[in-house]
Amino acid sequence: MNGSSSSLVVDRAGGTCLIPRQFGNPTALAIISYLLSLTPTVCILMSWDGTAPTSLTGIIGDFYFVGGLGMTIGGVFEWVLGNTFPFVVFVTFGGFWLSLGVLFDPSKGIASAFAEGTNSPAFNHGIQFYFTFWAVLCILYLIAGVRTNLVFMYVFATLVFAFSFLAAAYREAGLGNASMSTTFLKTAGAFGFANVVGGWYLAVVLVFAAVEMPFELPVGDLSGFLSKKKKTD
Repeated sequence: MNGSSSSLVVDRAGGTCLIPRQFGNPTALAIISYLLSLTPTVCILMSWDGTAPTSLTGIIGDFYFVGGLGMTIGGVFEWVLGNTFPFVVFVTFGGFWLSLGVLFDPSKGIASAFAEGTNSPAFNHGIQFYFTFWAVLCILYLIAGVRTNLVFMYVFATLVFAFSFLAAAYREAGLGNASMSTTFLKTAGAFGFANVVGGWYLAVVLVFAAVEMPFELPVGDLSGFLSKKKKTD
């Protein structure tokens, strides 16, 4: 691939890579879609401006058509470009937003399938395990992140705590401890807010790179860390 048929762009590791000129960099789309869904979600979890967890119903469209659709499209185009790690991350999180939309969509009536509705221990403990294994997945992504950049590692690290506290919140709800559940939801929101701070910084980096600003913002490139040693003859 030579300079006449490709362009140099910031890749998912925060470094640079060559992408054929007929393709754009899909990473910015996926990151911004993620942020436009997570940012209002964490504000609601922290009960800002009189909101409550039920306020999530008002942004279901965001979950479906911004977080879910946007991240999935971005992930598919990462696959087209041969970027396996961001493909897996973006598509799995696209699925996360879609599943969250289904969970809080009143027309789906998920909670109504339980006799006690959202107060049902079975309902809440089921969601507890869902978030628990999202935390486990983010630990895996965090470990893999040592080959990307410091901002990505920060994002995954804060997500581990956010998902862990979400799991704890639904566990407490299942046990009937509403006050503790609310506290854990707010704590999860706080870690989510810390997450979006790093995410918005990364979005700025990617958008600035897309329009070829005459300067680069640092992301702590780790793409050369733990690289395979080349065999010598």
